[in-house]
Amino acid sequence: MKKQIRTWAALGLAAALTTSVAGCGSSQSTGSETTAAPAPAQTQAPAGDKTPEAETAKAEATEAPAAALEGDIEIVTNGNEETFNAVNEILNDFMKENPGVKISYTTQGSDYEQLMKARMASNDLPDIFATHGWSVARYSEYLTPLNDQPWYSSVEESFMSNIANDEGQIFVLPLNMDVGGLLYNKTLLKELNVEIPKTWDELLAICEMGKEKGYTGVFIAGKDSRQPASLLDVSAQTFICVRKDADYPSQLLDGTFDWNNWAPLSQFLLDLKTKGYLNPDCVTCDPIDVAPRMSENNVLFLITSSMDLIRQAAELNPDAKYGLAPVPSMGEGYENVFHGGEREAYGIWKDTKHMDVCTAILEYLARPENVKKVCEASGKRSALKDINPDLGDISQDYETYADIRICPVFDRAYLPSGMWSTMRTIGSSLIAEEMTVEESVKTMETDYNTLREQQ
Repeated sequence: MKKQIRTWAALGLAAALTTSVAGCGSSQSTGSETTAAPAPAQTQAPAGDKTPEAETAKAEATEAPAAALEGDIEIVTNGNEETFNAVNEILNDFMKENPGVKISYTTQGSDYEQLMKARMASNDLPDIFATHGWSVARYSEYLTPLNDQPWYSSVEESFMSNIANDEGQIFVLPLNMDVGGLLYNKTLLKELNVEIPKTWDELLAICEMGKEKGYTGVFIAGKDSRQPASLLDVSAQTFICVRKDADYPSQLLDGTFDWNNWAPLSQFLLDLKTKGYLNPDCVTCDPIDVAPRMSENNVLFLITSSMDLIRQAAELNPDAKYGLAPVPSMGEGYENVFHGGEREAYGIWKDTKHMDVCTAILEYLARPENVKKVCEASGKRSALKDINPDLGDISQDYETYADIRICPVFDRAYLPSGMWSTMRTIGSSLIAEEMTVEESVKTMETDYNTLREQQ
């Protein structure tokens, strides 16, 4: 479904949220025309005139405001409702301060990727658009480099590798970041008298202990195939990426990866199901039910980048206390990392006719109070320095693990575009026990080779 809000500078209000079935060609949106009032003419004194009146006129001319911004701007995102509403408020404030600017701001939801591919093919892109994790690999040739912007030095150093190309150029203003890892139930781990697991073997051992007491080891809402795919994507950081015994990332990039090395990851997901560590309704559970189920204090772990679930569960039950920890490693001596990437990040189309307005909008979005608003609405960590949104208990976890490396989202960094769909297919099939590990490996290998040849 597509959500759309059109905003008009003349009214300073957002129109009502509307929904409609979205297709690739349904992205264009226009608003009523507004015209900024012309700037008052400046009075200039004759050269050499030193009278008080002349000096006053000269001072007024020197202090004259910059030319008013004007233009109709299209901004498109795939942000969720909470994030969209927060950004929409900010954009409305910008228009109130700049009445010559009219912004059409829409969110396309699950249709976003296909929409953007169609618009790239026709070279007809929004003035500003969210890059949903692909600012370099997919969109950089269509975007304006932004290293010269005043907010550039505020980007977190640990996050810069997620948005910079090999030459160090960045193409987006990142407001918040996805941070994926392990969500754990503090109360249940204390009851079981165990520490936060640092390795996958430790996690599985805790799941077995929890199973004996009737607890769910790892929760998945598999009605949405993105959920098991996300588990695979997050877990791949340590199963595949940060290995001390092999350089799998380089092999994935140059095409020499032996896909048999994917088998342990598929086996891990299948084992969670066959050993009874997943929730019994893992295949049919709707994502909307995740936080309520967490609030029942019956879930030990989630492997996810949906950090806002911690807040949602606590709002339903203050006694449901969850924390965030890094992705478990392959064993002692192996690295624990976070899985991360750009979330609400906006770039400017290089062919926009309103570059001055677009850069002003990004600068406005980058104001600390605005970044804070977006982070709190989304429940996600700021991608800019020295901004401390109120994210509840998870804020302490971010401080505790501030030095832990944030690795780029696995599929975005190492797989050809289109393989997220493959991961959704195998993830869902594995938890439904409709696919063997061997079949999942073959599917990954076949799609990898096919998609890689197309790029």
